[in-house]
Amino acid sequence: MQISFISGLVSNITVYKRRYWTPKRNLCAYGIRPHIFSENEMMSMQLDQISFDESDKNLFQVDDTRLRADAIRFSILPRLYNVFNEAVAKVAEVYQTDVLQDSMVSYYPHFRTKRDNELKHVYDTAYVGLGGKRSKHGKWKRLKKKDNKTVQIIPIRFGLILDIEGLALFLENWRQRLADDSYKKFFDFNIEYEPLIQRLCHNSYMRPLAAHGDSCRPVSTYKQHYDFIIENKAYDMQFFASYIFPYPITSGHHFYSLNNIVEAFVSFYPVYDSYIQISKGEETRLEKLTDRLNNWLIREYETNESENRTDRHSETLSEDTLLKIREAAEQKVKVMPAIRWQVFQRDHWKCVACGRNAANDVILHVDHIIPRSKGGKDELDNYQTLCHICNIGKSNKDDTNIREFNKT
Repeated sequence: MQISFISGLVSNITVYKRRYWTPKRNLCAYGIRPHIFSENEMMSMQLDQISFDESDKNLFQVDDTRLRADAIRFSILPRLYNVFNEAVAKVAEVYQTDVLQDSMVSYYPHFRTKRDNELKHVYDTAYVGLGGKRSKHGKWKRLKKKDNKTVQIIPIRFGLILDIEGLALFLENWRQRLADDSYKKFFDFNIEYEPLIQRLCHNSYMRPLAAHGDSCRPVSTYKQHYDFIIENKAYDMQFFASYIFPYPITSGHHFYSLNNIVEAFVSFYPVYDSYIQISKGEETRLEKLTDRLNNWLIREYETNESENRTDRHSETLSEDTLLKIREAAEQKVKVMPAIRWQVFQRDHWKCVACGRNAANDVILHVDHIIPRSKGGKDELDNYQTLCHICNIGKSNKDDTNIREFNKT
């Protein structure tokens, strides 16, 4: 009997999946290395300072393999991690829970910077997310492998993924050959709370993978799809993005904003948490967490409405304020993508002022040495790499060439 799957927005005869998550592009096949970030590694950049623009999108088409890999790891990944960190902090606030008690952070790319052989893998995604901690002491006691041994790590990851199409959420069930009874525990939960899970999916721009075949038509209730999966042991419980946030992606209260992707992450966290609790052999707390989610959303709606009323009655901006806005806008003028990555590469992916790079909790910017307001040109020799901290400290009227200064 042929079993087919439905997910995302694209259809196919056998497996309906968005491009991100076809088996050949499965994250575990990329060799994601789990990493537990210390507090010192938690970057402090605010959400309104982060964006992903057309130059970031174009990066995924750069044909220089090493340049593309370095740019994704040292320029895109730190910003994506900041968005993820904002989401995790909001989860902790909304649900009053220790997010990293049972989970660790995984990120990708995570290749060795010093290597004997030339980098050949073509990276086309950046990912940051949560997954269950590795444990040799029976933490995941409700899950068994097919050989009846207890698992050391659960096959679930929940996170943010960015590629040429944009930014999206997904919950991945990577195959670890669990025993059928272990998989069934997750699907029994999905069936019991199916209406509430679907509402959380709607709030998070997510949808579950659904199997169909002879006894289950393509358009059926999710309970029917889940029953069919259990009956045929076609266990795959992934949730995919039903909507991808397109470039440019910035903060704010518009539909495509980073604020919305953070809210979506927070909204779907109760489902991920439920899978963690099931794996530990503890009671799920989906309804309890959803109640806290509702309280937070109500407060957010009231705050946004109050801010909108204030904005409608705000005074005209002063000339001094307008000048500062124009200067800030000038700082945000983007360098052409090809030149941008050349600047980073020339400056060895580190700030020329303080020497820090992405490993030191900073975001790299391309800065005009001679400001545009003073006649500075948009060319390679007039650019230098600064971290977001040093860039803030540099005045728009400061034309110091820090690269040349450091050589003296």
